Order: sequence, then structure tokens, then C-alpha cells
Amino acid sequence: MLLFLKPIAELKEYITKIWLFENEQGLPANNVVAPNARPKVIIPYINTITTTSAYATRTCSEGGIYFIGARDVPVALTTPKARTGSIGIEFTTAGAYKFFSHSMYELANDLFSFGDCLGKEGSLLQKEIQELPDPYDKIGRVQEFLLLKLRTLQRTNDIVDYSIGLIAKSNGLVGVRDLERKTGYTKRYLDLLFRDHLGIAPKTLATIFRFQYFYKVAGNQKQSIYDLYYDESHFIKEFKRYTGFSPGKFASIKNEFGKNF
Repeated sequence: MLLFLKPIAELKEYITKIWLFENEQGLPANNVVAPNARPKVIIPYINTITTTSAYATRTCSEGGIYFIGARDVPVALTTPKARTGSIGIEFTTAGAYKFFSHSMYELANDLFSFGDCLGKEGSLLQKEIQELPDPYDKIGRVQEFLLLKLRTLQRTNDIVDYSIGLIAKSNGLVGVRDLERKTGYTKRYLDLLFRDHLGIAPKTLATIFRFQYFYKVAGNQKQSIYDLYYDESHFIKEFKRYTGFSPGKFASIKNEFGKNF
């Protein structure tokens, strides 16, 4: 069972989706999660989840709450073959910054427990969630917590939001010089802002958005790769960077769960 739920109205601007997954045999095989520049919260309430990337292997223990920062490499997900239940919350590209007082660069390409990220209040939330038997109640309580953090921190940056909008609207085809010209700020300053708010540079974000457009949309519509990439070798290199496979090899892998993650 894989269900997608809508966040509460006050969080819709910052959360793209919430999902609830349950299965008697754990996750399906071959789950490759390509970078999409959207940090996530994972709550494995039954069984454990292991994430493996080029940087590290991390395990989300049953009953914990974990934050996954923006990534620029693919991740493989696995669970023991046993009854499994997990909740996922995916933030918008700049959404996570609104809820955590850290620089997103400190959390990029890794996984952290809420206790590590948020100290005592994170650990207390984890205990509360463990005591709620209904997964929908768990989701509701986490959203209440996030809403309080949003109202308390009030973190925002119009330059970052505007720049992300430009990159997203062009499907990653806006260059750094375009951002400099349209924002009036230098590459160095934009890099610093993106490092703090997203954990990745504008150029990296653009390549991820471009890849995701082909991965989720253009590829299904048989759009030419030359609308997005300089040449075929450039496309293949970027595809392997974000999936770990060549396009031909990846096409043979059943990866519907990973594509939704």
C-alpha cells in the first residue's frame, strides 16, 4: 500500500507531498532514488530503512524520525523482508530551511535523527510519535510540530525563492550568468545563499532540475535530449551521475517506488 496525502493548508507552500507506505514484505527490490533537490522527513514506524549512497550508508531505526538533506547523488533504499510501515514528508526545494535553524549545507547528502537536528524538542517529538498507534495521528502530530517551527523561526529569503523559480521555470536551463543578470547579485553571493538555504549550488540545482524534467516528463513524451543537453555523451554522463546507471541499463530496472520517493 502506497498512499499520497495532502499537507494541511498552512504547510502546502512548503511541502510537496506526504506518503504512507505499508507492506508485509518490506520495500520492493531495486529502489533507486535520484536527486530531486527536495529534503525529506522519514518516519519508519515498523521495520528499519537503510539508505546507501556514494557518501555513506545510514539506517533509519524503527520508531525514529529522520531528516534527509538535499542530495546530489543517487541513493538505494532497502529494508529487511518483513512487515514494514513508513511515513515520508517531502519539502519543496527551499521549504526545509523554514523549519530548521541549521544551514542546509550542514545537512546535505546525509541523514540525521530529529534528536541530532533539533535537540531535546526533536527527541521529545520522537517519543510522542512512538506512543501514537495510528499512522495518520503520527502524520498529524508531525505537521503540528512543523507548523509551530514555521511560525517561530520565520526564515525566508526572496532572492533564493526568486532564483529557484527562474531555474524551475526553465527546467534547469537558466545559467549562472542569467541569475547574476536577473538578480543583480554575483555568482559568489548566490552560491553562499544557496549553500545556506538549500545545501547545494545554483549550478547543481539547475542540473538536477534538468535531469528531473527528462526523468519524469520529457522522457515519457519522447522529447529529444538535444532540447535539454548539448550532446548525447553529456546526457549519458549526467544520467549516470544521478541514477548510477546508463539510460539503457536503467530502463531494464523496475523502479516505480524509487521514482515516487
